[in-house]
Amino acid sequence: MKTKNHIDILIGKVVSGNAGPGEQEELNELLRSSEEVRILFEESRKAWEKGVTHIPQSLLDGDKTRLRAEYCRHLSEKVRRSGRRLLIYKIAAMLALPIGLAVGFYLLDRSPSYSSDVPNLCEVAAPSGNICSCILPDGTKVWVNAGSSATYDIADFNRRSRTVSISGEAYFEVAANEKKPFRVITPYADIKVTGTAFNVSSCTETQRFEVVLSEGTIELQFKEGAMKSYSLKSNQRLIYFAMNDEIDLLTVDPRLFTSWRNGELIFKDATLNDIIAELERIYNISFHLTPASIGEMRFRGMFSYNNNLIEALEKINKTSGISYYIKENEVWLTKTN
Repeated sequence: MKTKNHIDILIGKVVSGNAGPGEQEELNELLRSSEEVRILFEESRKAWEKGVTHIPQSLLDGDKTRLRAEYCRHLSEKVRRSGRRLLIYKIAAMLALPIGLAVGFYLLDRSPSYSSDVPNLCEVAAPSGNICSCILPDGTKVWVNAGSSATYDIADFNRRSRTVSISGEAYFEVAANEKKPFRVITPYADIKVTGTAFNVSSCTETQRFEVVLSEGTIELQFKEGAMKSYSLKSNQRLIYFAMNDEIDLLTVDPRLFTSWRNGELIFKDATLNDIIAELERIYNISFHLTPASIGEMRFRGMFSYNNNLIEALEKINKTSGISYYIKENEVWLTKTN
């Protein structure tokens, strides 16, 4: 059974001309066997063909990052102007490991009639192994990390407010506007800024919230525990552990925590446990350590999203002597004396 994310990526690659022969045949099989996939593909293909005409040829021939941002901006404007129905536009504008540029999306009619009281939600989502970036209607730049998403109300955004909800991890370069503060909503805390750059991560599975400020200032208001509020300055990192209602506030080099938006993971004195937590999220796999104590071994280095899992494991092996074994979506790491 193919997952929804897999089908999204496959359709995105085909409509954008990035699919290989095997992927084209795989989609053909799905189109023959599923009416739902066929309808989704037709909607995506038509929207892609209309969208490409809105992008200058100079961008088509140039940098993929600018092309992706321009296309996402076009999609956002297209949804914002369409106020007849409840629309959810799911945009997958992906910096993939082996995928390259693939922009896939689909449009779902969720309500038979439009009501101004019902939000028009735009969701920017990055499947496992991919990074998504786009420009919001106010000019704010957003990067969404693998397995994460950012959602905002198109009808309301940049009119009465600038509010985005996130699940997972995202980086924001917020367009300055003192009259309309920018707010990021997470399960654990809300963030308020007027113009700044910061990284935020919120995971309900690990019950951990984290924000790293690259420049400017931000205000945090926690929703749980003592419901404390904090003001952060540049180069500060705040970590909230919801399980025991504890907060750590540190001075850091933001580049170590924000390099993922450039397709890189930089580690400086990081434990193996820290590294595999990132690899699990990026590649959607599980690790097993033997013995468990090797998880406390420390490493320095960099991994690139453009490299595959084997290259990351080879780097670990060469620097530590830790051997690896892969079966399906699981990896065993072993260290023998």
